[in-house]
Amino acid sequence: MMLRKLSLTVLVFAAAFTAGAALAQSNKQAAEIISRSLLEAQGPVETRPTLDPGLFAAVPQIAQTYQIAREMPRELDKQFCYCYCAVNPSFQHKSLLTCYTDGHAAQCGICMREAVETSELTKQGKSPAEIAAYFKAKYVK
Repeated sequence: MMLRKLSLTVLVFAAAFTAGAALAQSNKQAAEIISRSLLEAQGPVETRPTLDPGLFAAVPQIAQTYQIAREMPRELDKQFCYCYCAVNPSFQHKSLLTCYTDGHAAQCGICMREAVETSELTKQGKSPAEIAAYFKAKYVK
C-alpha cells in the first residue's frame, strides 16, 4: 500500500512537472509572437489612458513608473511585459503600457522595472527592438 501511494505521488509530480514545463515553453513562444507583433505595429496597440501618477503619491517609486508610462506611452506600448500578463486569462494585457491603464503595475515589480529600464534605455538611444532584445535576454531562460 505504501509503495502504491509513493508511486502515485511520483506519477502526479511527474505529470505536474511536465505540464509546468509545457506551460513555460508555451509562454516563451507566446512572448516571442506578441513581442514581434508589438514591434511591427504601425500604430498604438493600447489606446486606453494610463492612470494618474498622483493616485500613487503615497509610494513615490510606484508614482514614478506611472509618470514614465504617461510620458512614454509609445515606448512602453512596444514592449512585452515579462510578468506574462498578456497570456494570463485574468489580465489579457496587450503590452507593457496596458499594465499602467489599471492598478496592475502598482502591484508588480516586473512591470515597474521594465518601465524604468525602458525609460533609461530609450534615453540612451536604444531602439524599441534593442530594448525588446534586452528584456528577452534578461527574462527568457
